[in-house]
Amino acid sequence: MFSLDASVGNNTATRNPRRRQRTTSDDSVALRQSSKRRKRSFLAPDTFIPPAQQKPNGHLSATHGVPVSNGHPQEARKQRDVSVDTTSLAIRNRGSKRIEREKRGSKKDEGVVQTKNDNYVVMQDPNIPEPLRDILSREPWQSEIASGLGHAVATTHNQAIVWCYRHISSAIDVPKPLVIKFPNLSTKTLSPLHPLPLGMLVHDSGAGEIALLVIMPLSGQITYWESVKRAANTDLVRQKQQILQGSTGGLLSGEAITRITEGEPDGFILTTSNGRVIHLTVRDPQGRPQISTQYMRSNAVSGKGLLGSITSVFSTASWRRDIAAVHTGPLLGKSHRTCIVATAQGLFQAWELARHSTKTLLFEVDVRQEAFTVLQKSSLGRLTEDMKSDFLILDFALFPKSQITIEEYPSHRLLVLTSVKVGRTGVYNLIDLTIRNGLVEIEVVHPVTCYSEGQYPAQTWNAFKAQLLLPKPAQTAFVIFDKSIVLVSLARIEESASSQIQIESHTLPDPFQDALYLRQHDHDYHVVGCCTEDDVTYTGEATCTLLVHGFGMARITTLPLKEGQSALERSTVSVKSKMEQAIFYGEMSYNLLDFEPGRSQFRIDGTELEDAALEINYSIMSSASPYVPTITPSMEHQLRLRATALAELNNFASRWPLKLATKWQLLWSAEKMAAAIAIWKTYNTHLSSRNQEREPALLPELLDMINARYKVENRPERGETDIVRHYLIHDVWRIELVVPWAEHAVEELYKEGIQDPAKQLSLINQAVDIQICSMEAAFAFRTANAEGYGLGKDIIKDGIYQGGYDSLPEPWTSILETVTNVKKLTDVSRQMALNHADTPGSEDGGVDFEIVQKVAADNPRLVHICCQVYDERCLWLKSRPDAQAKAEGDALTRAYHQIRRDLIVQIADLEMPDEGIKLAERYQDMQALADVIERSTSQAMERLTEPGLSESDELDYNFQVDSNRQKVESYFTTYGSKWADVLYSNTISHGTISDLFDNLADFKRFLTLYLRGKPELSKLSWINEVLAEHNYAKAADDLMAAQKQESSLWSKRIELSLGKLALLAAGEQEAPQVKSNTLIKMIRRAERRMEIIEIQERVYAYIQPALVQALDEDAKFKIAIEEFGLYATKAMPILRNIFEQNMAKLVSRQVLDAEDIIDIVTLINDGTQHIDEQGFSRQQFSLAFRVLTLSGLGKVDPGRHDLHEKIIWRRCMLNDDWELLNKTEMKNDEAVAYASRATALFQTLKAGFEDGTFDTIQPIPPSAILTAGTTVASLRTSSRYANTSDSALKALAQDLEKEDRKLEDALEKGRLEMWWSGIVEAAKVSARSDADRQGAEMARMEMAKRRVQARLDLGNKQEEEVYTNGHVHGIVPMDEQGDTLMN
Repeated sequence: MFSLDASVGNNTATRNPRRRQRTTSDDSVALRQSSKRRKRSFLAPDTFIPPAQQKPNGHLSATHGVPVSNGHPQEARKQRDVSVDTTSLAIRNRGSKRIEREKRGSKKDEGVVQTKNDNYVVMQDPNIPEPLRDILSREPWQSEIASGLGHAVATTHNQAIVWCYRHISSAIDVPKPLVIKFPNLSTKTLSPLHPLPLGMLVHDSGAGEIALLVIMPLSGQITYWESVKRAANTDLVRQKQQILQGSTGGLLSGEAITRITEGEPDGFILTTSNGRVIHLTVRDPQGRPQISTQYMRSNAVSGKGLLGSITSVFSTASWRRDIAAVHTGPLLGKSHRTCIVATAQGLFQAWELARHSTKTLLFEVDVRQEAFTVLQKSSLGRLTEDMKSDFLILDFALFPKSQITIEEYPSHRLLVLTSVKVGRTGVYNLIDLTIRNGLVEIEVVHPVTCYSEGQYPAQTWNAFKAQLLLPKPAQTAFVIFDKSIVLVSLARIEESASSQIQIESHTLPDPFQDALYLRQHDHDYHVVGCCTEDDVTYTGEATCTLLVHGFGMARITTLPLKEGQSALERSTVSVKSKMEQAIFYGEMSYNLLDFEPGRSQFRIDGTELEDAALEINYSIMSSASPYVPTITPSMEHQLRLRATALAELNNFASRWPLKLATKWQLLWSAEKMAAAIAIWKTYNTHLSSRNQEREPALLPELLDMINARYKVENRPERGETDIVRHYLIHDVWRIELVVPWAEHAVEELYKEGIQDPAKQLSLINQAVDIQICSMEAAFAFRTANAEGYGLGKDIIKDGIYQGGYDSLPEPWTSILETVTNVKKLTDVSRQMALNHADTPGSEDGGVDFEIVQKVAADNPRLVHICCQVYDERCLWLKSRPDAQAKAEGDALTRAYHQIRRDLIVQIADLEMPDEGIKLAERYQDMQALADVIERSTSQAMERLTEPGLSESDELDYNFQVDSNRQKVESYFTTYGSKWADVLYSNTISHGTISDLFDNLADFKRFLTLYLRGKPELSKLSWINEVLAEHNYAKAADDLMAAQKQESSLWSKRIELSLGKLALLAAGEQEAPQVKSNTLIKMIRRAERRMEIIEIQERVYAYIQPALVQALDEDAKFKIAIEEFGLYATKAMPILRNIFEQNMAKLVSRQVLDAEDIIDIVTLINDGTQHIDEQGFSRQQFSLAFRVLTLSGLGKVDPGRHDLHEKIIWRRCMLNDDWELLNKTEMKNDEAVAYASRATALFQTLKAGFEDGTFDTIQPIPPSAILTAGTTVASLRTSSRYANTSDSALKALAQDLEKEDRKLEDALEKGRLEMWWSGIVEAAKVSARSDADRQGAEMARMEMAKRRVQARLDLGNKQEEEVYTNGHVHGIVPMDEQGDTLMN
């Protein structure tokens, strides 16, 4: 039998016998009376279906005592049918009435939304009075919510605060909180270290009002107010007469009351920290107020019990256990209620409580072993047997009575929250079990997969412990931790072919689950109280209310399925849903929830996240997201809301490694939104200030012209008449079309007949505003936020991305249409400003001069934008993989540089040279910078010459000239050689070469660098080297380089002479940069080139007498060809052409190179018709050999040298008639010898032996020169013909072959080979004889010279004696320096 401890049941307290005052009908805390007739609750179709026909959670039930986990069976062959669809987090759709009711809403929906998605909504309950917030913010407190009464109570160390939190429509209806002071408080009780009192609000059955029970945890002191209204309005003295007081008694040392649970009417169940349970009543059996407490203990189960006689867990040996939870069921009749007690170790007890203090233990059962076995099998090996000791029951909840059929009663269906410690975290599960006839039937296990962190569990008795809430309709469970909330769906999956396949393949997704985390990084939010909100009407929504420390009250409500939505579609939390919550609610500084992805157990795949991010991005840009309002009083506010959402989207997504293209898509969208805001602000300003008659609005016309394919058409029948707002709401994602259409729309309006200059100017002004504001906003946003979008630091220059464009689509800011039309508008607007610059406006409709000035002032900004879009498009095109795009990029880059230069320079025409200079400086375009300064200076100088110029204007223009001069000088320091090169090039191109050495003399260092880097300017460089650098060796180098480029023979001779002179000066200067041997080589090289020129002059001197009678250059050329071209006849066209080309240069006094001189010397043949005073004809071929030697081809190109040598010998031999010479009949030796000495061969050989030519060139016999150059292959041995085509070489070889045939005739008919050796020997003898004669003459002259010198030396000696000894014959003595010696 169960015994009741009578010793503690007599602790009663008396009360004032006077009757209580009844509360009035308007009392704000009086309990609302229920209607006598209540509407019957809606019963779902499956309410009375026997359990055997249902399957919990839509999955398999227990088979052979082993249940399944969320529908994943251990053995597929033991599956049972799937039940009908009741998959919603709430009940089924109740039809159109419910829909209409949801559309209308209700008062309880008021509040600030903290987050919302398709599954649930979290709202802040505003019904906490401000005075209460002040009280609770100053001192520690704890709370309890009485959802059935619509009130909550918060207790501090010395008082309780009661307030109504439900069914308040406005702030005016919020009643003041009721403050009830605690009587008989001791100093110890008020200590901050003392645990806070426990409070509970109940409906007092006797008074019919809201009553308050307060218990001091350590002392067990009990205070009961039957009416909180009267208690709050009564002082402590009178209050003591109206309250019940008592004590639990029997508490052990250190034992404390930890929880109060409402029991039978006027009764409560108290739980202690030592695991004991106390039954507290506030009325006696007759209904009179009286406090009575009894410890609930059992020695054995009564005969009426289900388990028979067993030892109670609360007996003396076993009551010290951890009580996990105590819950009571609904009232049975008027005075009975079932109370179920669960320990953390898995023991359940069911007590029947009666109003007359009768407490009967119905049963007790231990579910620990069976529950852990089920969890172990369903965990797929995650849980092991050694974890059994860490298995705990944290809480449980009773399913509503409507979930249990009448036949099952008094069985109890429970949802149990369990945990198993795995590592440092807890693995949580919800077990749906039924206790019937003392046996446990586990129906289904719901693993909590979305949460595995947090407290495990609370280790101290006064800490907040995890609580399980199961609000009606019991399809969603709420697991409340101190800093997080978990929602778990208990819905069933509808049976279908696809679900059956998923079950068999273990791929059926878990029912919906989600974890919510309270914000911690900037607020210490934690739960202090919670309860379910079981509405009377069956709406299909499950709601719970939380009281959060530091925040207030919050309400979490699950939402029913949408029409046509299945449970499978809601079965998982999508990445998009998580991101939307973080984006649209995470930025709220006062938000209760923390959406940081690092805290959540929700795992996000990178690819899935990118897809979701782009989808959300599009929904924001097109206002398709349900979180984006489409109609707001302020268009700018709506755009900024979307801009904020885009920023939050990037903040969330950037925590994962994103593809470069995805980063840019997000950034481009944010740029477009910034551009849209700028466009709207500009348009809004224009609307506020425009003259409707003279200034037509461009933006509406522009948007109307855009093709319907590229915008969402507004529908006037639905009230969508504002095309601008409609476009900005729905089409910002393609706003790149607006930029080019700003210019195109102006063109179209011109075509449609707008001819008024004032209106045209206004349209141009608006188009400029649209392009400037949108593009500047976009580029500025990109520059400021590129790093935040993961693109790196300093990767944006002037708004343009400097990284790789390989994986990027076409940037929206530089599509082809934008590039083209921005350039057009830049030109048109500048020209419009210039056209009306001198046209003053008039009051009768003339052009507004202020707009003219504005258009002109905006042109530099438009030029800057034009440069930006060109620059970006060039970079993008050149990064394309196909060759055609790369070629387009290269071509566009070249065009862009010229376009940029022209646009910048043309800014000076608008009298804004400083703006042009700034742009040129920004892009470091030195050519544009020089041109702008030059144009600005020339314009200022021109204005200074105008008559009637005012003094102030004169000062301004003079200042402009001086400022430009200072800029020119400062740029040498700023830009160095880059600036100097352009400036010097401009100076030279303008013909003001003297400025190089005069006005710019202070910057000679840059001039030297510039000239040294320009070989083509060597004619100027040598002057600078002599005048500025005094570097004669470098001057000689420049002169030698200049003569190579020289075409004039006279100039070449002068440059060679100056070069030789400079080399000699360098030698005298002993220049350290020139070594002596190098100097000698350079001088000899110059002398050789001068000698070649002298030979060309001798050739010209030979033909010059024949040209005296010519009237012009053409006549000279014709005479020279006719009289000296007898050898190269028309029969040899190629040689004839070579002869004519070289003769043309010779006649015009142009420079011939060494090989051309060889050609002209060897081809000249006048038949000895002209007087040869200089003996050219005798030295003709020896001069050719001399030129060949001076050219140095023998060392540089032997093949080339050999071919020329053989050709010279062949033409030399063909100069005489060897067949005629060979006819020696009737001729004596002297005649034959004379004839042979008269041949060109003899003269050439003799001259060569005399001047040493043949010291390096050996005479070649005729047979050895045959076939020289007569084939293409032989000509290819000379590098001279390396780039000549085979056909041209073949023609040349044919002409040379004709020469070769003539030589063969001379060998055959004139026996040239035999004459050759004799002539060579004769030439040697003749040269030697002449040399001997010249040597004897030179010896005689040298002897005479020595004799003369000896006589001179003797005379000088005698004169020295005279000067040394003093005056002799009147001669004044002088010293060695020539000074007079004084006596």
